[in-house]
Amino acid sequence: MKKINNKLQAFFVVALSGLFLLTGCNKDLEQFAPIAKPVYPSGPGIAATIAANPNYSFYSALITRSGLTNLLNDSSKTFTLFATDNTGMKVFVNAASGGAVPLNAPDATFLGFISSLLPAASAAGIIQYNTLGQKVNWGSVGTAFPNFPYTSQIILDPNQPFVRLPIFPSRGTPYSYVNNIPVISTDMAANNGIIHTTFTIVAPPTRLLKDTINRTANLSIFSAAITRGDSGQVGLSRFDSLLNYGVTNMTVLVPSDTAFKTLINGLSGGAIPLGAPNAVFIGFLNTPAFVTAATVRGILAYHFLATNPSGAAGGFVPNIRVFSVNIPSTPTFVKTLVNNGLAIHPGILAKATFTGPTVSSLTFSSYGTFPPGGIPFSYTATAVGIDRHAVNGVFHVIDKVLLPQ
Repeated sequence: MKKINNKLQAFFVVALSGLFLLTGCNKDLEQFAPIAKPVYPSGPGIAATIAANPNYSFYSALITRSGLTNLLNDSSKTFTLFATDNTGMKVFVNAASGGAVPLNAPDATFLGFISSLLPAASAAGIIQYNTLGQKVNWGSVGTAFPNFPYTSQIILDPNQPFVRLPIFPSRGTPYSYVNNIPVISTDMAANNGIIHTTFTIVAPPTRLLKDTINRTANLSIFSAAITRGDSGQVGLSRFDSLLNYGVTNMTVLVPSDTAFKTLINGLSGGAIPLGAPNAVFIGFLNTPAFVTAATVRGILAYHFLATNPSGAAGGFVPNIRVFSVNIPSTPTFVKTLVNNGLAIHPGILAKATFTGPTVSSLTFSSYGTFPPGGIPFSYTATAVGIDRHAVNGVFHVIDKVLLPQ
């Protein structure tokens, strides 16, 4: 009973304290100004701006086909759109139709293809890839090498909505690009953003580097070399894992089968003739008595372009997506994954030759020469296939195997 009394006494003390507190603070609550309702801009949104311009009627049809008209007109959001005028859309439709719609077809034929034959999912993918979730005036686009990635509206991982497929605008003189597509006009205003116009559609990639390389003819020895170089490696230390990892931004120089055959023919002293089946050359790569896995790995590392964002020793990562048009016309050194083992290595000497806005020649010179003993950077590979674009990077097919020493 005594315990109960003690508890009741404590309760009354607390209750009285609360009463005194309430009576002592019997004042009106401070009044705060109400939160102002956002005032969104008026006028036509991005989709409406495109629709109102007759020179963009084909791209307007593409937006309609994508089902994203309302999103692009939403004045509570801000966008940048890389659109294409009717001339550029004709180039796209001609290619997308496999030539079935010729460039001189009537406008109705182009509109019919876009509105009926182009899959709605493909149209949505293009529009999402062409759209940034922010307003980017062209004057704020970077000019430095390598170019800066912007996030498109394509989500790479449904569980991580902020992990999105990047797109790469780059501002230059006299030509600017989105990926490797020239920009022909900029800064068309809409109430909820801005529109830049590209020569033709900047299409999103749909496959990873590994799959894209494996589907490309004349690259099977490179794939076999990847397997050999990965011996004993785990996780993202494996080249195969990097090529199959969807959220990287890589640039890979991929020697053709002919390039590997020339190298192996020389290394074997002519014992493996150039006309031998691919399996014979792959067998050479897998024979430790001829070449070690470490040697193959070192050569392959020299074909992955890299930077060192941390500045730490061994901090080079394959984190740059370099299209042919991003490579300067003045020979420029670019680091590679070899720099993780040899920080002072000068890298690869890259050079692009332009004819107008188009790259007409792309070369890469290595420190090492074949046969050995030549002058450093006198051994030059020419790209025989450029800008092969994938979800996680871009690769260029070259006609020689580059040697780091």
